[in-house]
Amino acid sequence: MKTVYLVRHSKAQQQHPSGDRFRALTAEGVARIAAMLPRAVENGFRAELALSSPYVRAVETRDRFAGVMGATRAEVSTAFAPDASAHDACIELAVWAEQYSSIALFTHNPLVGEIADLLLIPRSLLDLEFHTPTILALGFEHGTGLRQGKPLWVLHP
Repeated sequence: MKTVYLVRHSKAQQQHPSGDRFRALTAEGVARIAAMLPRAVENGFRAELALSSPYVRAVETRDRFAGVMGATRAEVSTAFAPDASAHDACIELAVWAEQYSSIALFTHNPLVGEIADLLLIPRSLLDLEFHTPTILALGFEHGTGLRQGKPLWVLHP
């Protein structure tokens, strides 16, 4: 079985002088992650690979969860940036899933919701909102095919 964790980044600055990609986590965003860590551990949040958007807030969120996640590898990809295509993100995720059985993907809204819509078994989760941060755990019998993900659990701040 493969497990994919879709994670929306935590609360970030409203703006940054150098542009959107440089917006960092706020103190509140860091605190939200700290509060979620014990619950993530209780739910079995473990991933061999941590993928993220190259945007600072996604990388910082990934790094804050790193201690409990236990990932042996971390990568960034523009396929998970805010303006990316959900379909292209799922294709890249499937390539990584050929090598890893558990992957945590740290990305942005609305992309994270669009990815979830493509991966989830139809009508398995209705009206899911990705708050800052939210973790959605999905289980797959084989690979990470579209419309094959079974929701395992959801954590909100």
